[in-house]
Amino acid sequence: MDANIIRIKLKKGVKYSICSCGFTKKLPFCDNQHRQYNKQNNCSYKSVKIIPSDNVDVDVSSSNWNEKK
Repeated sequence: MDANIIRIKLKKGVKYSICSCGFTKKLPFCDNQHRQYNKQNNCSYKSVKIIPSDNVDVDVSSSNWNEKK
């Protein structure tokens, strides 16, 4: 599996926020670190929201994760 891919188990009906910017300290989950960066740099990073309709394993990645590690 690619080193930039993280497999997570998602539970039915639970809302998840997945990091797309790479600033989080809790990869792959968003901890809102992007908010301050957005204000200081006039950016619009946001998390990806997922609410699965079934329990599911998901592989997630973002090209931004490697840049910020």
